[in-house]
Amino acid sequence: MIKVSYALLILTLAFSTIPSYRIPRETLTPDQSLSLPFSLPATGDNHFPAKLSKPDDTHHLYLPQVLNPDTIWQDQAIWAHRGAPAAHEVALFRHKFTLDANLDDAELHIFADTRYEVWVDGSWVGRGPARFSRNLHEYDVYPLGVLLPGVHLLAVQVQWAPNTRRSESLAPHLIGHIQGANAGVQSVHASTGGQWKCQLSPAWRQDAAPVHSWQLIGPTELLGLRRLPEDWNQPAFDDRDWPNAETVPTIDEVQGSAGSPGGLAYQPRSLDPMEYRPLTPNVIDAGLLSPNFLVGEITPPLQDPYTLSFTQTLSTVFTVEALFGNGSPTNTIRLDGEKLQWQDPTPDRPDVVSASTELASGEHSISFEDMPASGMTFAVSAQNSSFEDFPFSQGVHAGRRLLLAKPASQPEVVKVNRTPALELQADTLPAYVVLDLGRAVHGRLSAQVSGPAGSIIDIGWDERLYGDNRRPLPFPGSMHPEWNQVDSWILDGIPRTISTIDARAGRYILIAVWGKGIVMIDAIQVFEEGYPITRLGSFVSSDPLLNRIWQVGVDTLIPNMTDAYTDTPWRERGQWWGDAYIADHINRVATGDVKLLKRGLRDMANSFDQTGAPGMAPNSNNTHMLDYAMLWVSSLSEYIQLTGDRQFLRETYPVVQRFLEHLSGFENPATGLLDLPKDHWSRFAFVDSLGYSSRYGQSTAINSSYYHALQQAAYLADERGDLASAQAWRQRAQSVRDQINQLLFLPDQHSFGTTVFQGEMVPPTPHAQAWALAYDLPTENGTDEVATSLVELLSTDPDEPNLEIFGMFWVLEALGRSGHSSQALEIIDNYYTHILSSGTNTWWEVFNADKLPAASYSHVWGGSPTWFLSTYILGAKWAGPGTWQVSPALEGVSFVSGNIPLDTSMLNVSWQRPTCRQASLMIQSDDATSGEVIIPVTWPIAQVRSMGQTVWQPGNQDSSTIFMSSDGLHLRVSGGSHSLDIEYQC
Repeated sequence: MIKVSYALLILTLAFSTIPSYRIPRETLTPDQSLSLPFSLPATGDNHFPAKLSKPDDTHHLYLPQVLNPDTIWQDQAIWAHRGAPAAHEVALFRHKFTLDANLDDAELHIFADTRYEVWVDGSWVGRGPARFSRNLHEYDVYPLGVLLPGVHLLAVQVQWAPNTRRSESLAPHLIGHIQGANAGVQSVHASTGGQWKCQLSPAWRQDAAPVHSWQLIGPTELLGLRRLPEDWNQPAFDDRDWPNAETVPTIDEVQGSAGSPGGLAYQPRSLDPMEYRPLTPNVIDAGLLSPNFLVGEITPPLQDPYTLSFTQTLSTVFTVEALFGNGSPTNTIRLDGEKLQWQDPTPDRPDVVSASTELASGEHSISFEDMPASGMTFAVSAQNSSFEDFPFSQGVHAGRRLLLAKPASQPEVVKVNRTPALELQADTLPAYVVLDLGRAVHGRLSAQVSGPAGSIIDIGWDERLYGDNRRPLPFPGSMHPEWNQVDSWILDGIPRTISTIDARAGRYILIAVWGKGIVMIDAIQVFEEGYPITRLGSFVSSDPLLNRIWQVGVDTLIPNMTDAYTDTPWRERGQWWGDAYIADHINRVATGDVKLLKRGLRDMANSFDQTGAPGMAPNSNNTHMLDYAMLWVSSLSEYIQLTGDRQFLRETYPVVQRFLEHLSGFENPATGLLDLPKDHWSRFAFVDSLGYSSRYGQSTAINSSYYHALQQAAYLADERGDLASAQAWRQRAQSVRDQINQLLFLPDQHSFGTTVFQGEMVPPTPHAQAWALAYDLPTENGTDEVATSLVELLSTDPDEPNLEIFGMFWVLEALGRSGHSSQALEIIDNYYTHILSSGTNTWWEVFNADKLPAASYSHVWGGSPTWFLSTYILGAKWAGPGTWQVSPALEGVSFVSGNIPLDTSMLNVSWQRPTCRQASLMIQSDDATSGEVIIPVTWPIAQVRSMGQTVWQPGNQDSSTIFMSSDGLHLRVSGGSHSLDIEYQC
């Protein structure tokens, strides 16, 4: 046990960070903040890890200080039942409470697993929570202003939907309360407990197909609106028949039973609430679905065999269609007891097989046997056929009928009105509409719908259009069988507003309407859910293509900035740290926000204990990715350098120590280089989608990353005052650099070998050169040679790449750092024009994503050119608190103008070079800042003038403010306006 005196608690209330080690929540009340010295035995204990750099040293534990005492940790967790939950549940909560006097500065504090939406007195308040780990829950705080005396209502809709990319869900629950001041005295009201009303809603199908079969995101949402009371969240609704909520075990108790280490920490949300930006989509197609056919759904529970009888009024050709992926139709479907002769799918209708036969008039039957547990989707000819009870229902997998149904473009069958909002009227059913958002969007479609009870509306999202008929495939069948982004609603005959609990993503939206009668879909808007940011950065050059490339990188970033840096809004939405690393660099020149980076760094820090080197967080999914974990060290170092956040460094530094010790366990004893086994990338390293041979052995790319991580760790150690570790890590870094150059550099080829594995050298690849250059591994005289080798080794055909779009970050960084920006611009022009020619407005996951249906069309790691153009062509870089650096390329284009955000101000830079001999550079920054200008020596500099005065010419003595170095002429300047004229000796 750890013993703490009350006096010590009082003396240390001024210190507060989020804990990197945790103690059970019962140990302290939430308004206390603790700096606790302690010593650890080598074996550790129940709450603290056994491995630290020096087990007998004194360390400090920091707990959060809550300035306004909060009691959310005292609220009771509630749910609709205490039993084991289904895979997907939606619970509706209501609680009425009475105030006898004004409640001033009222706030709602709320958290739920997995998602919630909340109303107060019938008015929508918000949704959440932010993604969370099993040990750290950030609750949301909503200001409500003044609540007047009288009866008030809290209504909350909570979706239990565990997934493997967003949050570490443990048990469904809701927890929270309202607090405020009553006559100047703080009081708490409406705390969750058994007095709340709760209904486990039957409106959502619990067996709905998941969006991804690996449970990456959660379930599709299949609703029967007749089972959802229209006004359940309004004060006038009568909830007397609703059962009371059940109090459920605390999450600490759940974690204990699951064997999870540590206790649970609550803290207020560290990010601003998401923004919901309204977008009105464009209609690009409309028409009928499978005219002259009936589309059927046989839904669980299944009757096996299922027989469908019908009457053929005239002798005719009868056709049956089915999806081959739902079991072989040859064995499962028979017509009048006979097997059918199936025709293969055609290119315009993937996975759809058909069988046609001549049928005489009279009675016939179709039988279905051995159907999949999820049911069967099929279609039959409707001409001259009469079915007494044709099976059609919502089913459990709405995507299948959107894949099976054949779209027949007839725009006139759907009436479109665009004023004041988008409205659709479908008179003939089944009908469809295709909407275009212009780019990939992460959000929700909202609409008011009305039509006959029993009508069904399916809404699916997709990133691309398929085939010659240019239709979305939100369920692509066998091309990506794990994926299905289609939600569905059964209308109840009264006007309703529909949306989804969880967000969806894509550029195109396919709406299908099934049933009879007229269906109206009004007030259609898509609300893009994203991180609240202001786009401050800019880039304009003499090359319009580069300007567009810069902007596409920003447009790709935006839907991947939510409550984390996500890899793609479409397929995963996971916070993979390699992806986040690139995203943050793009964001650094686009918006300058650092809160999202800090939260992600904390998420990752909380996951290191699970595998030693998580690839993503939360939900590391047992990934062990040394390169992604090393990038986390780099990100942490860069965050500390930019912000000077020493408090956060105190929290995370022990994780750095443990990880560096973990890394050392993979060193080859003879060389000191990391020597990795040959295994799946999720077990050791990714490097790049095509970096196969760089993932194992004593890899140049991996060990270049190791060298860099050691350097960054040494910087962090310096900042913490851990000088011994700083010195040790720098010495190890130098040894790693020496060994890479000795073991892996091939002087006769002017390049680095890819790896040494089992004594054999793998020949050079672009990855080895790019990573080595990006992290300054070559000796001073070898940099240009390695840069030349990199360009020569890189494929010039984007259709046949030998390095993928993820690895392109290190290619551009390598060429930018080594002074080869012109070659980098040629590579950008070649590879990224290839993508833009497809008509996309966001960067792809891989250069050939158009040939891979499972590859994303909007992947954040593709935006490296945005970072490169601002940092190495414009030359603007945020260097630290109140400091900046300007190092323009002065080549590749004739002029550039742009800006980047600093912590509280802007850095504006423009330059032009109309001839080889002449260049001018203008800089504007806040007076309170300072910076360094580095003028490249592409040719010998004749002179540099500022405001008409010569400030440098050959023969000048170096000083602390102006000096020549290998990378150019350095000028240290204060903030304000600077105008430099540079004359070269060309």
